[in-house]
Amino acid sequence: MTVQFHRFFSTHTIYVTLDDGNAYKLNPKDLSREMIDQIPNNTKESPIMVLHKKQFDMAKDYLMNIDSPFRILVDEAEDYKDIGFISEKEFIEYKNKIQDIN
Repeated sequence: MTVQFHRFFSTHTIYVTLDDGNAYKLNPKDLSREMIDQIPNNTKESPIMVLHKKQFDMAKDYLMNIDSPFRILVDEAEDYKDIGFISEKEFIEYKNKIQDIN
C-alpha cells in the first residue's frame, strides 16, 4: 500500500462507493472491501474519508496518461485496482506503458 493510503488510514476510516451502487469499508491492511449498509456520519471522534469511483473515473484519463506530469505511480495504480477503481486489464496496460518509457 502506498504512503497516500497508509497516511489516511492512520487518522480516518476509509469508505468507497463503486459503480454497483454499494458502499464499502476498506480494510487498512490489504485494501479489501467489506460491504456496508450505509456510510456513517463523519465526526471529530471518528473521522471518515469517502472515495467515489465516479469521481476517479472523471480524472482517470488524466491520472493514467503517461504523458501527464501528474500521472499516478504504478504502486498507486495498484492500490486503485485493489479497491476496485480500475480493472486488472487497465492496471497491466498502465504498468506496461510506464515500464516501456523507463
